[in-house]
Amino acid sequence: MHTSDQWRQQGNAAFGVGDFRQAVEHYSNALTCLETMESAVGVHTLLSNRSAAHLQLFNYQQALADADAALQIEPTFAKALYRRALALEGLQQCSDALKTILAAQNHLPRHVQVQAAVGRMRKAALAAEQQAASAASSQPVQAKPIETEAPEDVHLRKRIKLQKGWLYQSSPDGVDENLLILLHGYGDTPEPYARLARQMALPQTACLALPGPLGPVLETPTGRAWFDEEDEAEMSGSATVGSTLRHLQQILSSLQNREGWLASHIHLFGFSQGGSAAMHVALHCRGDSMLGSCVAVSAALLPQQLAELKQQWHQSPVCCATPLLITHGDQDLELPRRRVEATVAAAKQLGTNCWTATTAQAVIEVIDSPP
Repeated sequence: MHTSDQWRQQGNAAFGVGDFRQAVEHYSNALTCLETMESAVGVHTLLSNRSAAHLQLFNYQQALADADAALQIEPTFAKALYRRALALEGLQQCSDALKTILAAQNHLPRHVQVQAAVGRMRKAALAAEQQAASAASSQPVQAKPIETEAPEDVHLRKRIKLQKGWLYQSSPDGVDENLLILLHGYGDTPEPYARLARQMALPQTACLALPGPLGPVLETPTGRAWFDEEDEAEMSGSATVGSTLRHLQQILSSLQNREGWLASHIHLFGFSQGGSAAMHVALHCRGDSMLGSCVAVSAALLPQQLAELKQQWHQSPVCCATPLLITHGDQDLELPRRRVEATVAAAKQLGTNCWTATTAQAVIEVIDSPP
């Protein structure tokens, strides 16, 4: 029988290795243990810790509820204030987020992350205020000057209408100039890729991790896929490869036409099966619809994708396609080198230049459109 402190320690350990779902479960077990005690100590800390884990999972509503519960017990608990502010930011409640982070700043005046959040939330609150004023008036509203080190043509934050399973993270510097879309591998989920995006903290780049349209797959009850695994060996006759292509094309169209993202500022990143899906849609984005770039890690096009792209090339042989970066390790036992070479050849046919760099462990194919 575990004690509350043992559950807490296990929660901290899970959090430390990035297993945030397990951390939530352990902190919940610790709180359950304390419910049976007449004078429980440390409840506000456990609630705050669970709030932090929910934030990592982008469960902003749950994170807010736990932070509020912690503050009911300890109103001046700085960590809970900070996490409440982050949850409100995730929920796009800009004004309340700014008020809360300023309260946290009073208790942590030199905390680097708090200071960064203050600047970020000031800009977001100001942008929301200007947007509301503009909507309420038929006359254009003169934008107020923004005290920031960002460029003068700053685009500030952009909003995305999220669908089920989408994980969106605004740029860490508050300038959503570019959008990086991340596609996971077979049987995985968007959460690890959303964490990767957070850790990279790319400047002027918002990130969107998407779930595969198929699932759950048999091996993992929560895992998703971009197309049926057996489709990888088929030359034709697959419905899922075509439906996934159309699914991603619809997402890209919506992001551009409804959300205002420029095609040239949208970048794709895919791993394994997600890399195949990313390259497939990227090579369909040609000419004026060409995306900023596509990176595929340990991935190649499927035989039927290659056949379909070859047919497309015969119909329209001269056209620039989205620039690609394809990486493949020599010791990758799952993906034969010949499939990567076939992918590179197909990309060249669609109007791209190709450079190859080899290391001891991996081969990197850099494919770019001609000037």
